[in-house]
Amino acid sequence: MRYYSLIAMALAATCTSVFAVAEEKTSVALAAPELKMLFRYRLEAVDQNGLAENALASTLLSRFSLTQKFSHSWSAGGEFDYVAALGDKNYNDSINGKTAYPVVADPAGADLNQVFIQYQGDSQTLKIGRQRINLANERFVGGVGWRQNEQTFDAVRYQASLSSDLKLDYSYSSKVNRVFGSKSPQGDWSSDVHLLDLRYQPGNNHQLGAFVYQMEFDDAPLVSNQTLGLDYQYSQVLSQSSRYQLYGSYAWQQEAGDNPNAYNAEYWTLEANFWSGAWQSGVGIEVLGADTGSGNGIGFATPLATLHKFQGFADKFLATPVSGIEDKYIKLGYKLDQLELITFYHWLDAAEGEADYGKELNVQLSYSLNAQHAVLLKYADYQANSLHTDTSKFWLQWLAKY
Repeated sequence: MRYYSLIAMALAATCTSVFAVAEEKTSVALAAPELKMLFRYRLEAVDQNGLAENALASTLLSRFSLTQKFSHSWSAGGEFDYVAALGDKNYNDSINGKTAYPVVADPAGADLNQVFIQYQGDSQTLKIGRQRINLANERFVGGVGWRQNEQTFDAVRYQASLSSDLKLDYSYSSKVNRVFGSKSPQGDWSSDVHLLDLRYQPGNNHQLGAFVYQMEFDDAPLVSNQTLGLDYQYSQVLSQSSRYQLYGSYAWQQEAGDNPNAYNAEYWTLEANFWSGAWQSGVGIEVLGADTGSGNGIGFATPLATLHKFQGFADKFLATPVSGIEDKYIKLGYKLDQLELITFYHWLDAAEGEADYGKELNVQLSYSLNAQHAVLLKYADYQANSLHTDTSKFWLQWLAKY
């Protein structure tokens, strides 16, 4: 599907003249650069059956972001991250070889997280350079913001409001900078990735999305894929203190690029959420199918997703099993002022066949001290039946933003 390159060239040719005309009308004195800082300390403990040792990771993320505006429309930005390991490294950080410990994928090191130039007009934005890209709910493309080292993209991204209710988002990425860091063999993926996303919102209640993602990876051909999908969200306010939301999505996937496996797999999800006063409740099902016709089984792939948001906080299903996965879940939350508690319970089964993989309980308690500081307690307990091993994880986190 190299015709995406033609789309990118057409978009660039169209918007270049528009940007030039717009810029003639806007000029400002060079302002002082804007500096933002973020510090995130995290203690992560992991007890995983089958491994000789328990993991205990104490890490600190320090992030410095600098933005310089050149005019009303043009700006440039950069972001530097440094992840420090505090104390003994009693965990497998994915590159230190400590395989007797569970994995905590937060290797220490420095990273140029973002560096870009951007044009932002009334109805369109063009961003060129290293950047974060989060699409929709991040089920297929996201920054994996939970990990200390974020996933970013060397990319060109064009966003436009085609009308008051129709928005276009197109990106081309030649490199994916993954959460494992530049020191890891799997830290960077050379890519030929095209991401096209359309959002139609005719009113406050309805939103319809359509997306086409072409992902080819030189360093990971087995997850190169082409995915086409639709999603729909309906929201309704019932009273001043209550509302509900319905969400559904369907996608179809096949191999792409140099992927040696020919397959077809489907994805679908349905979710309902209800808010009443301080309470939130929800129920959902998510199915990542698999093509088992070859006898080996190839599951629906989501290599660029923010995976920690889905199928349980214990991250036992970062790769889709060969029989796919069906995740049925319920959630219950309570929010009082700056304190928020949310719990999930997952029933995890094979999408193809009758296998019961296991069950997982998630609990998250967060408290915002003020606009700059927040603390988080988080717990995950995966009880295995036929896949993986019993695993419990605990996190204590402190966040400061300036």
